Amino acid sequence: MDVHEMKERFIRLGEVFEDQASLLTELDRAIGDGDHGVNMLRGFQALPSKLNDSSMAELFKSIGMTLMSQVGGASGPLYGFSFVKMAQVVHDEIDRANLKEILQAFSDAVAQRGKVTLNEKTMFDVIERARQAVAEDQTVSLKRLQSFADETKEIEATKGRAAYFKEESLGHIDPGAQSSVYILNALIGDE
Repeated sequence: MDVHEMKERFIRLGEVFEDQASLLTELDRAIGDGDHGVNMLRGFQALPSKLNDSSMAELFKSIGMTLMSQVGGASGPLYGFSFVKMAQVVHDEIDRANLKEILQAFSDAVAQRGKVTLNEKTMFDVIERARQAVAEDQTVSLKRLQSFADETKEIEATKGRAAYFKEESLGHIDPGAQSSVYILNALIGDE
């Protein structure tokens, strides 16, 4: 995949987040402060005018910087920092081997910045499971990514605002896990 295709995928995420904003807001109202949909939409709608597509690394870096400045809450710094870290390993032509490196950087960045591990009901639950699946050369479709997010329903939150809800967080998909489904689908999609 080249820089122009990747740029288009991330620009199209503006439409995805427009379509999914109310779902993300609803999920965040249940176990958060209800602004995740609006925040993600604002960040991804800002992308088209701020992207630098002179190279894949510059594209990822410009995505990261835009998300850091435009997305509120914990998600902006987490996603933004992750894209800056992915920019350090991405090649101008992403192949299967490079995709594994990119997902490792994504997972490491969220774990480091968010101080999270698996099964804490966060975006990391989807990102790390996707990384593991790709590392094992498994197919990671949108449906599979969604199943990773759905699994967060069974986890009691121990991190972030959702942790205040304790066992009341059970039965709800983590909003960050849900938004990471769309981002990972743009990164991995049609592999």
